[in-house]
Amino acid sequence: MTCCIASISDSRAGGAGADAWLELGDRYWPVRVRATRRRTLGLYVFPDGRVEVRVPRGTGRAEALAFARSRERWLRGTLEELPEPPPVPVYADGAVHPFLGEPLTLAVRRAGRARSRRTGATLRLDVREPGDGAAVERLLREWYRRQARALFADRLARWFPATGLPPGQAPGLKIRAMRSRWGSCSSRGGVNLNLWLIRAPLACIDYVVVHELCHLLEFNHGPRFYAHMDRMLPDWRQRQRALRDHQRQWG
Repeated sequence: MTCCIASISDSRAGGAGADAWLELGDRYWPVRVRATRRRTLGLYVFPDGRVEVRVPRGTGRAEALAFARSRERWLRGTLEELPEPPPVPVYADGAVHPFLGEPLTLAVRRAGRARSRRTGATLRLDVREPGDGAAVERLLREWYRRQARALFADRLARWFPATGLPPGQAPGLKIRAMRSRWGSCSSRGGVNLNLWLIRAPLACIDYVVVHELCHLLEFNHGPRFYAHMDRMLPDWRQRQRALRDHQRQWG
């Protein structure tokens, strides 16, 4: 059984729909029940306040909610300690967004063709209508994706030799805008990295990359997995904390 704080990197996505409501003190809290291939029940709290019970397929809804209720003390304490949510992102001229942990100021300009280019701490975004926040967001996301595609591939190549695996087992890379995790590793050896990780400091990106590469050696979070983490990246705990700090500040 599992109780944990899950990471979330796209606070704009909003909460998932509730399957039920749990009474916690003087308040009712929405809970989602999600069937997965896991063998045990797990209770997750996301930084935006969402609560999710992950259960093996075939588990009854009543059993899932009973499990959540049995963890009421942990659940209430965890929800009370959640930080204030980060501000809602603004997509307009002068707005500030992070890139590799540093603030990047948007310079939104009117132009006949969409284009983006960075100069120092400024990212110029040319759009047809500067007041169209959705268009500015799309262009920013495209720019993030281009940077992520090159940088993530470079960091994977940089860290893979430390696994000791032969070059032929180097993982493929997919970049996805995920809501509940920074990265994942498939049983077939592919690595998925969250697009929004490009907003975090490089040290934090390397932490996630090494974490997923260690899953090529141990597809779990047991003692041997953490032994590989300690060997490849001895300061991974400090980097993990830095990533959480980044998340609290920027979402």
